[in-house]
Amino acid sequence: MSSIGFAPRHESEMEQLRSAYRSMNDVTRNLANAARCLKEQDLRMAGHYLRAAEWHVAQAKQAITVVGQTRRKNGKT
Repeated sequence: MSSIGFAPRHESEMEQLRSAYRSMNDVTRNLANAARCLKEQDLRMAGHYLRAAEWHVAQAKQAITVVGQTRRKNGKT
């Protein structure tokens, strides 16, 4: 796809870990919002925040997995 000017972006290991950390902060925020919604008995919004938290966990897992695979491939532990 480089013929159309697209080149995949390769993030540094540190940037990938920062991304995972940001996702975990988003998980924390979404869980707090879900708890607040449960106290207010707003189940629809609580469900929304829980789904968002699940998505952010998946993003963090993906970023951490990529770092682990890169380190393993490069022989770092």
